[in-house]
Amino acid sequence: MRSLAKAIAILVIAAATAGCGSAAATPTPAPTPVPTVAPTLAAPAAATSMPTTDGAGPEYVTGTFTFSLTTQQSVTDAGTVTQIRNIGMSGPTTTNDPRVTGTISAHTSADAYGNVGPEWGTERIENSGGAWEGNVTGAAWNDGNTSSLAGWLTGSGGYAGYTLYLRGTNINFAGTLEGIIFPGTPPNQ
Repeated sequence: MRSLAKAIAILVIAAATAGCGSAAATPTPAPTPVPTVAPTLAAPAAATSMPTTDGAGPEYVTGTFTFSLTTQQSVTDAGTVTQIRNIGMSGPTTTNDPRVTGTISAHTSADAYGNVGPEWGTERIENSGGAWEGNVTGAAWNDGNTSSLAGWLTGSGGYAGYTLYLRGTNINFAGTLEGIIFPGTPPNQ
Protein backbone atom coordinates (compact mmCIF):
# COMPACT_ATOMS: atom_id res chain seq x y z
CA MET A 1 0.00 0.00 0.00
CA ARG A 2 2.89 2.30 0.77
CA SER A 3 4.25 1.96 -2.74
CA LEU A 4 0.85 2.77 -4.26
CA ALA A 5 0.60 5.89 -2.10
CA LYS A 6 4.13 6.85 -3.06
CA ALA A 7 3.30 6.44 -6.78
CA ILE A 8 0.17 8.57 -6.43
CA ALA A 9 2.18 11.26 -4.60
CA ILE A 10 4.72 11.35 -7.41
CA LEU A 11 1.94 11.73 -10.00
CA VAL A 12 0.30 14.55 -7.98
CA ILE A 13 3.61 16.40 -7.63
CA ALA A 14 4.36 15.95 -11.33
CA ALA A 15 0.92 17.23 -12.30
CA ALA A 16 1.23 20.22 -9.97
CA THR A 17 4.69 21.18 -11.19
CA ALA A 18 3.68 20.81 -14.83
CA GLY A 19 1.41 23.77 -14.37
CA CYS A 20 3.97 25.97 -12.53
CA GLY A 21 4.07 29.49 -13.85
CA SER A 22 0.66 29.33 -15.46
CA ALA A 23 -2.76 29.95 -14.04
CA ALA A 24 -4.14 26.62 -15.06
CA ALA A 25 -2.51 23.55 -16.34
CA THR A 26 -3.50 22.78 -19.88
CA PRO A 27 -3.13 19.31 -21.15
CA THR A 28 -0.53 18.82 -23.87
CA PRO A 29 -2.27 17.86 -27.08
CA ALA A 30 -1.33 14.57 -28.57
CA PRO A 31 0.98 14.90 -31.58
CA THR A 32 -0.82 15.04 -34.90
CA PRO A 33 0.10 12.03 -36.97
CA VAL A 34 1.96 12.93 -40.16
CA PRO A 35 0.52 11.14 -43.14
CA THR A 36 3.04 9.06 -45.02
CA VAL A 37 3.14 9.22 -48.77
CA ALA A 38 4.47 6.31 -50.70
CA PRO A 39 7.13 7.44 -53.17
CA THR A 40 6.11 7.30 -56.78
CA LEU A 41 8.61 6.22 -59.35
CA ALA A 42 8.75 8.11 -62.60
CA ALA A 43 8.44 6.06 -65.71
CA PRO A 44 11.78 5.61 -67.46
CA ALA A 45 12.44 8.09 -70.22
CA ALA A 46 11.78 6.79 -73.69
CA ALA A 47 14.88 6.03 -75.70
CA THR A 48 15.77 8.87 -78.01
CA SER A 49 16.37 7.79 -81.55
CA MET A 50 18.62 9.57 -84.00
CA PRO A 51 16.81 12.20 -86.05
CA THR A 52 16.27 10.85 -89.53
CA THR A 53 17.35 12.63 -92.67
CA ASP A 54 16.32 12.31 -96.28
CA GLY A 55 19.95 11.77 -97.31
CA ALA A 56 19.96 14.83 -99.55
CA GLY A 57 20.77 18.48 -98.99
CA PRO A 58 21.89 20.17 -95.77
CA GLU A 59 21.44 18.05 -92.64
CA TYR A 60 22.43 17.60 -89.00
CA VAL A 61 24.33 14.31 -88.64
CA THR A 62 24.77 12.16 -85.53
CA GLY A 63 25.94 8.60 -85.03
CA THR A 64 28.55 6.17 -83.73
CA PHE A 65 31.75 4.47 -84.87
CA THR A 66 34.24 1.83 -83.81
CA PHE A 67 37.92 1.64 -84.72
CA SER A 68 40.54 -1.07 -85.04
CA LEU A 69 44.23 -0.28 -85.41
CA THR A 70 45.48 -0.67 -88.97
CA THR A 71 48.97 0.80 -88.49
CA GLN A 72 51.12 0.48 -85.39
CA GLN A 73 52.29 3.94 -84.37
CA SER A 74 55.86 4.99 -83.67
CA VAL A 75 56.68 6.51 -80.28
CA THR A 76 59.67 8.80 -79.66
CA ASP A 77 60.60 10.50 -76.39
CA ALA A 78 61.80 14.05 -77.11
CA GLY A 79 62.47 15.68 -73.77
CA THR A 80 59.20 16.85 -72.20
CA VAL A 81 57.06 15.51 -75.05
CA THR A 82 56.37 12.02 -76.33
CA GLN A 83 55.84 12.11 -80.09
CA ILE A 84 53.31 9.55 -81.30
CA ARG A 85 53.18 9.29 -85.08
CA ASN A 86 51.21 7.49 -87.79
CA ILE A 87 48.31 6.00 -85.82
CA GLY A 88 46.16 4.21 -88.40
CA MET A 89 42.57 3.26 -87.52
CA SER A 90 39.56 2.08 -89.48
CA GLY A 91 36.06 0.76 -88.79
CA PRO A 92 32.35 1.07 -89.39
CA THR A 93 30.32 4.21 -88.78
CA THR A 94 26.54 4.31 -88.49
CA THR A 95 24.69 7.63 -88.61
CA ASN A 96 21.25 9.03 -89.20
CA ASP A 97 22.32 10.09 -92.73
CA PRO A 98 23.22 7.38 -95.26
CA ARG A 99 25.87 9.65 -96.77
CA VAL A 100 27.93 9.38 -93.56
CA THR A 101 27.33 5.68 -92.93
CA GLY A 102 30.11 3.40 -94.14
CA THR A 103 33.78 2.91 -93.34
CA ILE A 104 35.70 5.59 -91.45
CA SER A 105 39.50 5.68 -91.62
CA ALA A 106 41.80 7.97 -89.67
CA HIS A 107 45.56 8.54 -89.75
CA THR A 108 46.62 10.70 -86.82
CA SER A 109 49.62 11.84 -84.80
CA ALA A 110 49.84 13.28 -81.30
CA ASP A 111 52.25 14.96 -78.90
CA ALA A 112 51.82 13.72 -75.33
CA TYR A 113 52.67 16.02 -72.44
CA GLY A 114 52.08 13.56 -69.64
CA ASN A 115 48.43 12.46 -69.94
CA VAL A 116 47.31 15.18 -72.40
CA GLY A 117 48.25 16.61 -75.76
CA PRO A 118 47.23 17.85 -79.21
CA GLU A 119 46.25 15.41 -81.95
CA TRP A 120 45.96 15.95 -85.71
CA GLY A 121 45.64 14.02 -88.96
CA THR A 122 43.21 13.08 -91.73
CA GLU A 123 39.87 11.28 -91.85
CA ARG A 124 37.97 9.63 -94.66
CA ILE A 125 34.45 8.21 -94.66
CA GLU A 126 33.51 6.11 -97.67
CA ASN A 127 30.47 4.21 -98.90
CA SER A 128 28.98 3.22 -102.25
CA GLY A 129 27.65 6.76 -102.84
CA GLY A 130 30.94 8.64 -102.44
CA ALA A 131 33.44 9.79 -99.83
CA TRP A 132 34.27 12.57 -97.37
CA GLU A 133 37.90 13.47 -96.71
CA GLY A 134 39.82 16.17 -94.89
CA ASN A 135 42.09 17.27 -92.09
CA VAL A 136 41.12 16.97 -88.43
CA THR A 137 42.58 18.45 -85.26
CA GLY A 138 41.81 18.05 -81.61
CA ALA A 139 43.14 16.77 -78.34
CA ALA A 140 43.82 13.53 -76.51
CA TRP A 141 43.83 12.85 -72.76
CA ASN A 142 43.59 9.96 -70.31
CA ASP A 143 46.92 8.54 -71.60
CA GLY A 144 45.55 8.81 -75.15
CA ASN A 145 42.58 6.54 -74.46
CA THR A 146 40.18 9.44 -75.00
CA SER A 147 40.28 11.99 -77.79
CA SER A 148 38.15 14.51 -79.59
CA LEU A 149 38.83 15.41 -83.22
CA ALA A 150 36.96 17.75 -85.55
CA GLY A 151 37.39 18.95 -89.09
CA TRP A 152 35.94 19.92 -92.44
CA LEU A 153 35.64 16.97 -94.83
CA THR A 154 35.07 17.61 -98.54
CA GLY A 155 32.66 15.40 -100.46
CA SER A 156 33.55 13.47 -103.60
CA GLY A 157 31.68 11.10 -105.90
CA GLY A 158 27.96 11.51 -105.21
CA TYR A 159 28.78 14.00 -102.42
CA ALA A 160 30.82 16.40 -104.59
CA GLY A 161 29.88 20.02 -103.93
CA TYR A 162 29.07 19.33 -100.26
CA THR A 163 31.07 19.73 -97.06
CA LEU A 164 30.76 17.65 -93.90
CA TYR A 165 31.82 19.25 -90.62
CA LEU A 166 32.41 16.36 -88.27
CA ARG A 167 33.37 16.13 -84.60
CA GLY A 168 34.07 12.75 -83.05
CA THR A 169 34.74 11.72 -79.47
CA ASN A 170 36.66 8.48 -79.12
CA ILE A 171 37.00 6.42 -75.93
CA ASN A 172 39.04 3.24 -76.33
CA PHE A 173 38.38 2.97 -80.08
CA ALA A 174 34.61 3.57 -80.00
CA GLY A 175 32.68 6.80 -79.93
CA THR A 176 30.13 9.25 -81.19
CA LEU A 177 29.98 11.56 -84.20
CA GLU A 178 28.13 14.82 -84.67
CA GLY A 179 28.18 17.41 -87.40
CA ILE A 180 26.49 19.02 -90.37
CA ILE A 181 26.37 18.59 -94.14
CA PHE A 182 25.91 21.68 -96.26
CA PRO A 183 26.35 22.66 -99.93
CA GLY A 184 29.56 24.52 -100.59
CA THR A 185 33.19 24.49 -99.58
CA PRO A 186 34.75 24.53 -96.12
CA PRO A 187 35.22 28.03 -94.66
CA ASN A 188 38.54 29.78 -95.41
CA GLN A 189 39.45 27.40 -98.24
